[in-house]
Amino acid sequence: MANITERTAYLRGLADGLGLDKEKAENKLLLEMLSVMEEMAQQLTETNEDLDELSEYIEDMDADLAEVEEMLFEDDDCDCGCDCDDCDCDDCDCDCDDCDCDCEQELSFDCPNCGKTVMIKASDIDFDESPVCSACGQPFFVDVEDEDEDEE
Repeated sequence: MANITERTAYLRGLADGLGLDKEKAENKLLLEMLSVMEEMAQQLTETNEDLDELSEYIEDMDADLAEVEEMLFEDDDCDCGCDCDDCDCDDCDCDCDDCDCDCEQELSFDCPNCGKTVMIKASDIDFDESPVCSACGQPFFVDVEDEDEDEE
């Protein structure tokens, strides 16, 4: 980019050195073209600086995203010593207190029907069926497929 800026500066120096009369029509055209070229060179320089700044920002964001992905998707091996590969609560038979496998983690649900907050153990959730409110007996999540079938 410096090459374009340097070349337009060189052309400006030539034009100034020639002592072009600004009142002649052909000189007005050349001088105006030179001014436009200088503005374009300046704009290209600024655009490249902005592009470099954006590239650096994107690289920083990519590094941050990689850290988040590592935290979210790292291998969740059970640290309790059991033989399960991924400590999938159904496969984990451990009853230890130092297990990192969320077997006993409780999730809080607000029932959309009665409004009561119900705590459910993560290991008790069947992902094929919606959890049912212990207060009113209604499911927490309405199955979208069931709604589609009802509309037909």
